[in-house]
Amino acid sequence: MSTLAIAATALYHLTITFLTNSPSNTVSTKFAEPIGKWVYPWFEQNWRLFAPNPMSQNFTIETRVASDCYKNVTPWYNLSQMDYATILHNPFPGHTEQNELRRAWTDGYSATHDQSDVGTTGRAEMMREYLVGIALERVRPLSGKDGVPSGAITSIEFRVTTTDIPPADDPHQAQQPSVHVIPWRQISPDTVSYGCPNGSVAP
Repeated sequence: MSTLAIAATALYHLTITFLTNSPSNTVSTKFAEPIGKWVYPWFEQNWRLFAPNPMSQNFTIETRVASDCYKNVTPWYNLSQMDYATILHNPFPGHTEQNELRRAWTDGYSATHDQSDVGTTGRAEMMREYLVGIALERVRPLSGKDGVPSGAITSIEFRVTTTDIPPADDPHQAQQPSVHVIPWRQISPDTVSYGCPNGSVAP
């Protein structure tokens, strides 16, 4: 690749990044589709140029996996706790541990699916696969000891617990968490149906 091509690609990337993080304007609205295809999910930014976006909720994301038609099902794995354990006492935590899983849920899956887990945008399936990929990467080294070897995983289920952060003037105010379960889904991207083809029900 020539120096000119590298420079042009870098300039294009910087321009797209600027438009992504700037307030909505005529240019970013007109070219929203090509901007989205370039940025998501690999170059997504977690900041804005002119307005902070503080978190108002805490999320606990858990998953469990199963072998063919739920012959074996693992316990729930707390993916969020895995991140917290990595960050704890680490003076220089990486972006992956701090944001990858949380953003895959908040700005990925939940932003592209409704409460019934039906996709609402053209990016829905891609973001589902992205969330599943992150979970499988973390679960595969652990599932074997729980009866589902890595190569035998065929289905995955998520459980997300959301708790509002209490107001600053009453930090001890009890918050009622809400739990959302993403039903069992076969991990093959070519399979669009939920559950097991033979009608088996997970325990």
